[in-house]
Amino acid sequence: MNRVSTTLCAMTFQGNASNGLQQDAFFFVDDYYQEALGITPVRQCSDNAFCVAVSDGISQSDFSQVASLKAMKTVKQLWQTYLDNPNQSAVMDILKIYEKVATLPKRYYGASATLALVYRTFVKDNHTHSTVVIKHIGDSRVYHFSANTKTWRCITRDHNLLNQLVDEQAAMENRQADFGEYNQDGMASPMYALTDCLIADSDLDSNPMPAFENQTLAVSSGDCLVVCTDGVHDLVPCDKWQSIDKHTNLQAWLKQLSKQIYASEGRAYDNATAILVRFDEH
Repeated sequence: MNRVSTTLCAMTFQGNASNGLQQDAFFFVDDYYQEALGITPVRQCSDNAFCVAVSDGISQSDFSQVASLKAMKTVKQLWQTYLDNPNQSAVMDILKIYEKVATLPKRYYGASATLALVYRTFVKDNHTHSTVVIKHIGDSRVYHFSANTKTWRCITRDHNLLNQLVDEQAAMENRQADFGEYNQDGMASPMYALTDCLIADSDLDSNPMPAFENQTLAVSSGDCLVVCTDGVHDLVPCDKWQSIDKHTNLQAWLKQLSKQIYASEGRAYDNATAILVRFDEH
């Protein structure tokens, strides 16, 4: 059977952020970036393995762009370590990313950032279906487009007060929260305060390892993922995103998404970064 390769493209822009800073950073295939504006060339990874990630510096600190960039630098280091030794058992260790951010120099204390990371390790056989690993902290998200249903859906749960209350309510009712209850829109902004993120503060006793979530997802030819910061999903919900197929120009798709962000009610009030990954049979 044919393998499922990946075609990738990334977009980032500073937007109309009130602090005038670009606090988003991202890792794309083999390097990290923190740019005011840009759309990358389309890349293809036909050898099964790939890695992408985004990190959003949280704006309460004027140095949060340092935290997000450090997170992405560490992703690059970890991914290169894996490529150099694909037989290792630990791949993309979140603890190591946390430690690198937490132990930034003292002048950066309080700087914080989110993380959403997607990768696929080398596959030894040629299955049409393959599995990707998704890890995330905070409110940077991963979305999945199904080639069967032709729809986008969010597949990550934000680490914020609102979702924490959803879990507490479900526990009181002796049930498991339904995923559709998470990541609600239209609530008061304080409810979106993050409960977990990467924070620079080397007093690790008072700055414990944040909670993070780890999942695997089976993907097949025609499926897509978007890995993005909240400057994207806060302003343009995924039901407003374009459909996609094997003929779609990925750069054009991302350009259209940026137009939607600027035309939204929020008028691109925040930094925005999105990485689009399409799985193609070859």
